[in-house]
Amino acid sequence: MNTIKQKYILICFFFLMQAFGHAQNKAVTKESKIRPGYVLLSAGVNLSKFRDFATSPLFYSGSSIYGEVGYLKKDLKREVDFGASYSYGRNFSLVDNNYALSQIQTFYGYYSRLYVIPNWSDSSWNMKAGGMINLAGNYRYNPRLQNNGVGYEGVGNILASMKVERDLSRTKPKDKKLLFIKYHLNPRKMNLGIRLNVGVVNSSYRNGYVYADQSSVINDPKMFSGYQFHMFSGFRMSSAIDYTISLNNQNAVRFSYVWDAYKTGGELDQFEMASHVFKFTLLFKTN
Repeated sequence: MNTIKQKYILICFFFLMQAFGHAQNKAVTKESKIRPGYVLLSAGVNLSKFRDFATSPLFYSGSSIYGEVGYLKKDLKREVDFGASYSYGRNFSLVDNNYALSQIQTFYGYYSRLYVIPNWSDSSWNMKAGGMINLAGNYRYNPRLQNNGVGYEGVGNILASMKVERDLSRTKPKDKKLLFIKYHLNPRKMNLGIRLNVGVVNSSYRNGYVYADQSSVINDPKMFSGYQFHMFSGFRMSSAIDYTISLNNQNAVRFSYVWDAYKTGGELDQFEMASHVFKFTLLFKTN
């Protein structure tokens, strides 16, 4: 895709976001003062796979512990959330009994805004559209690569987003029986949400082919020596499935699965990464 087309896409996306914001501005001015807000605390596991063509064509797969903190302000008309996450673990590569290990730390920061699409929403289904800014950074250490053992990169994306939610609330009390055990279910608010994000502007800050440079040879290593920033280069897509259960104290719990995949631009030095995050979240109401 040439530069003119890329700029055209960015301009169209910008005006689309402005249109959503202007259309909803009058409707949400009063509601914004009473829109529920939540502090989010998440914990889980991140199953990831990556490949760095700058040093090796091998895939490294493994698991990491995952933690996230964020803030969400949401109602049926608008949704704003932002936060940061961190994961730490080890990924492995095994080819013909040759074993290699790479320690990996991953950092994410995000900001998102979604606005309702009235014609596609009703009392049971809620459809929203908008966008997200997502910044990612990786730090990797692989002793088998010796002088090229340390790798790090930064990836920044602006993504167009679409989200649909289904109200699964139990409106009436129910009495159930499991084998010989009877139990009672009170009314409870529940919903299922599915979100898709597609990268519109993809960028990266990364080294060239192989990591070692002359600064290491003269015993004056520079962390970002040889690094370059690439705009409108690469690809990113992500999705999320959330099942949220409201509690009697107005707080909530959430079970989520998040898939994220991206690659940087370039010819010989691309970096590719995919992750599957399973997390449990506590939502603490703030107003």
